[in-house]
Amino acid sequence: PDTHTTAPNTHTTAPNTHTTAYSLAPSSNMIFVQIASYRDPELLPTIQDALSKAKYPADLRFGVCWQHGPEETAMNVFSGNPQFRVDDVPWRQSQGLGWARSRLQKMWEGEEFTLQLDSHHRFIQDWDALLMQDCEATCSAKPIITTYAGTYDPSGEKAPATEPYCMVADRFTSHGTIMFLPQVIKGWQDMNRPLRSRFVSGHFYFTLGQHCEDYRYDPQLYFAGDEISLAIRSYTSGYDLFHPHRLRVWHEYTRAGRVKHWDDHLTQNELVAWHERDVISKRRLRKLLKEEENDEDISGHDLGTVRSHHDYELYAGINFSKRTLHADAVKGIAPPCTYMDGASWDSSFLKEQTVDLKWNDSDIGSCTDLKFVYFAIECADGKVLHRFDADAESPEAKKQTNHKTVRFLSSASPARFILWPVSHSKGWLDKVIQAL
Repeated sequence: PDTHTTAPNTHTTAPNTHTTAYSLAPSSNMIFVQIASYRDPELLPTIQDALSKAKYPADLRFGVCWQHGPEETAMNVFSGNPQFRVDDVPWRQSQGLGWARSRLQKMWEGEEFTLQLDSHHRFIQDWDALLMQDCEATCSAKPIITTYAGTYDPSGEKAPATEPYCMVADRFTSHGTIMFLPQVIKGWQDMNRPLRSRFVSGHFYFTLGQHCEDYRYDPQLYFAGDEISLAIRSYTSGYDLFHPHRLRVWHEYTRAGRVKHWDDHLTQNELVAWHERDVISKRRLRKLLKEEENDEDISGHDLGTVRSHHDYELYAGINFSKRTLHADAVKGIAPPCTYMDGASWDSSFLKEQTVDLKWNDSDIGSCTDLKFVYFAIECADGKVLHRFDADAESPEAKKQTNHKTVRFLSSASPARFILWPVSHSKGWLDKVIQAL
């Protein structure tokens, strides 16, 4: 396997986009590249880089939902190019992420593979061949290769990421969706094949082209919830989820210099306000996840029939009805979760803990060269459940406040509060322990 990556070329020169220098004869390994783009100046550089870095550029077929204004003409250079299927959409007509991606899926023409991207990416050399090799290495009949891609800076001022990420669950939101975070894959240098994943990234997944039929995007899915929907619906349709063990693509996360759909689609612009679509979208998602029963009709965009909703819960470590996450899902431990019956299984799920902390000025003392104050919450067996350090200039250390409410996830109950000042000259001072 490849053991290193090269920096993405952020100033690539496009191959000739008017005339094709290679044969476009049909291949058994053709890739349908799906890109939903909303007023994005990175769209053209993304396509150029994909073509220039591909080992088999003739086997790429691009579907682009090009949502843009009249002043934006980037995709015109591909007019008449048989490698491109362009859905030309004035930005005012756009209805959100799910709507755009559902239109893209209808452009699939039987290509063996499909790659879904956003419109701000860079690619490793021979990315197409490497992703096909990744699929083969999984030994799965229906693999999905996916992750939060490494970071890159379009300006080239910051170095791109060099380590591959996995996706970990962070928390449930009040609307029932799950927030995810990237985490460096531990020990990736010693791996020779993709590893199991719980989740699917909306900005990067590679799988069989048949997925365009098996997973039909809900056009009413506005934005939030896209990734958990992808994960559970794909898994229940028989797809196996994997993270690549090496960087394959890079993604630009900041959205700097790009107009977002929700910036444009406001009531004062005489358009359907984005938040009105979002309310319906989240209701549909909660019904899909079986978090609530409501009157939304999600026919055609429901779960698959190969595996069940509960199969996914056990695999991923999620209890949707209680909106809780298994400790393994938050720590990034490779799935599936170890199944345990009854109380042992329930106790492995993290619950949101809220603790009100109070202390006296005398607990911090009168140290003249205070470095920081260590605050921690422990469970009964002494394990630290939550920690924060207040530096010498913080309100806590300067005795401007002696109260703080902290919230964190834990499967264990808080039992005691530790306050421990640290001096530059004397190190750790007297520890204060309070029962909770």
